[in-house]
Parts: sequence; C-alpha cells; structure tokens
Amino acid sequence: MGELQVSCDRSTFSIFTFCLLFIWTPVKGNYQLIAPSEPIIVGPGDDVILPCRVDPDWNAMEKTVEWSRPDLKASGPQKRVEYVYVHRFRKMDRDMMMETYIQRTSLSEGLRHGDVSLRIHNVSLEDNGRFRCFIPNLSIEAEVLLVVDPDFVQMTTTETFTQRITPAFQNETVGTGGVRLHVLLPIFFIFIVCLASVFIYIVRRRKSNTGSYSSCGSQQEEPDFQSNARKAEKPSV
Repeated sequence: MGELQVSCDRSTFSIFTFCLLFIWTPVKGNYQLIAPSEPIIVGPGDDVILPCRVDPDWNAMEKTVEWSRPDLKASGPQKRVEYVYVHRFRKMDRDMMMETYIQRTSLSEGLRHGDVSLRIHNVSLEDNGRFRCFIPNLSIEAEVLLVVDPDFVQMTTTETFTQRITPAFQNETVGTGGVRLHVLLPIFFIFIVCLASVFIYIVRRRKSNTGSYSSCGSQQEEPDFQSNARKAEKPSV
C-alpha cells in the first residue's frame, strides 16, 4: 500500500510540473516593437533616423531584421518584396534590397540591446511614406511614417518622440506588461483542465487502492474463520 501511494504521488508531481512548464514557456518570450506615434518630418537632403526598438531588450545582432515600404507594390514577375534594408547573418543582405537604398541606409549600433532603428542618408521626396520594421524570429512589426517636406526647416538636431505600440498590438495587450489576451486565455483554460485531470486521477487511484486493500483483508480473514470452525467440530478425546 505504501509503495502504491509513493508511485501515485510521483505521478501527480510529474503531471503538475509538466503543466507549469507548458504554461510558462509561451508567456515568458513576449516581445513588442515600439515606434514613434507621430510622423517624422524632414526636408530633402537631410539625414533621418526612424526609431524602432524591441521591448524588453533583445539581442538582434544575429537575427533577421527587415525594413520595407508597404506603400510600394512588389515588382518583378515573382512579385518579390524589395526591402529598404535587410539585416541577416550579422550583415546587410544587398540581394534583397532596393538599389536606391543600398548606399543610403544603415541600422543602429544598438542591435545587441534591441535597437533596430533605421538611418536614411540624403532623404529625397521619393522616400515620403510609411516604413515597416519586421522581425521574423519574433513575428512582430511596427510602422513609422516619414514625411518629406520641401518647405521644412530643421530647427534642432535632436528630436524626442512619443513611444507607442502599433495599433495591432494595442488591441492585443493589456496594461504595460504586454500579456496578450489571445495567448493567455487558452493557456489558462488548459491549466484548469490539467488541474482537474490530476485531481480526478488522484481520487480514482485512492479509491482503487482502498478497494484492493479491503479485498485482500477479507480474503485473509476467511481462511482463519474456517480453520477455527473445524477445530470446534473435532470431538475431544
């Protein structure tokens, strides 16, 4: 009976540990891309930085970072997307980039800390529009609006911007923790089901063990009763 109880306890502990690991794994790697909410306005010929960073800090040095222009249609017979900048295998991937941006773009030096901001040199009127940053490893993206105004006169060299989460992420997050509802709710449901299964398993196992023990005790008592009855029937000499 003791050995069966120990085995039951070990099985219960293993199942409970599995449930905790299963729930913790998808939640702990929750990252977001943060970009400015207001458009960035520059004049032709200026250099500009399109701010974008991963929150919390994430080393993007050996990962893939893609900057593209969603307003531009894919060109070529295969409709392949041409990128403003592609960082892959720790360097620029020129084969994937538009010719006009190869010599004019670069990424931030803070890739090790999740800073994936794009720098564009010698901005022209053709650069006006939306720029999208996408990180395939995390499946997250953000957009920055660049406005090239011929009448714009830059007053300062440093500009501050209001950080925001892109609209798609705003609908999926609650508070500042960034816990996504569409991920959390199914996990919570699975956790409840696992706990219920463990509880039912324990109850059934204990009932089964108790029934087996009672049956064995009855079988042991029956031979003793028959033996005493036989001794009482023997005549005394």
